[in-house]
Amino acid sequence: MALKCKKTMQQDQQEPDHENPGEQPDTQRLDDLNQASRQQVFRFIKAQLLTTLVLSAILLIFGRVVAYSSLAGGLIATLANVWFAIKVFRVKSTVAAETLLTTFYVGEIYKFIFTGAMFVVAFVLIKPISVIALLVTYFLIHMTPAVVNVLSNKTFDNLRDKES
Repeated sequence: MALKCKKTMQQDQQEPDHENPGEQPDTQRLDDLNQASRQQVFRFIKAQLLTTLVLSAILLIFGRVVAYSSLAGGLIATLANVWFAIKVFRVKSTVAAETLLTTFYVGEIYKFIFTGAMFVVAFVLIKPISVIALLVTYFLIHMTPAVVNVLSNKTFDNLRDKES
């Protein structure tokens, strides 16, 4: 995988997007990249939601409190990511890089505040609550995109090897 990243970086260096500094970026290419990123993010979010539901169902073995606490933790993580994705992808891909970066930073700050508020709401409104189930599920759900990425890369590598 490191080789693949290095190869891509080398190609980017060899094939600059802008031959002329005054030239506008290729909007079709930016739109295609934006669309691919959007699909990947929403695939991650679907995986997070599915993992939350499955994990909560499995934890029913330990009781309803553990199960709904787990569901709350997973939903906190997933909803914060949904909000961030909507905020970030609302901006057009053709805006200046500074604007896009600012959107990411502001979105991340609001995501942090939203997450904190959701935890406060969960701890205040949900009685009784299993703090361990809520927090463990919250952190596991944050690992879901990494797992999905690794699994999809293995699948892609297996398909590529079969074609060779």
